Amino acid sequence: MSDTPAPRAVAEAFFDRMADDDRRRTAGELFVAEPTITLPGASFAGEDAFAAFLDHLAPRYERATKTFDRWIESGSTVVSIGTLSGVDNRGEAFEGVRYIDVYEVADGRIERLDIWNDLLVAGVVDS
Repeated sequence: MSDTPAPRAVAEAFFDRMADDDRRRTAGELFVAEPTITLPGASFAGEDAFAAFLDHLAPRYERATKTFDRWIESGSTVVSIGTLSGVDNRGEAFEGVRYIDVYEVADGRIERLDIWNDLLVAGVVDS
């Protein structure tokens, strides 16, 4: 039996770490050495992709949590669908912002993370 975690377990570990202020920076350990991370308006690839991703998120909102609707799993691909809620950097609460995250996981590490959400549509962030 392999000690490599299942793709969904890796995706769930990413969510857990990102939700914890003290562990957020450690979520980079779940990625391969040179991952690709895309989200509306930005794309990060290479050795510093995760750090650049966190820096990009910082001015967007003070905090955000995800409510899961469903997971879709197919081999090394894991899709999480649900909604975001939280507080933006203007101090305004938001909720019900739809998201879809697609993870490509190999050998227990995230190779690619594609994030789609309606933060712009909901007025949480500016273009």
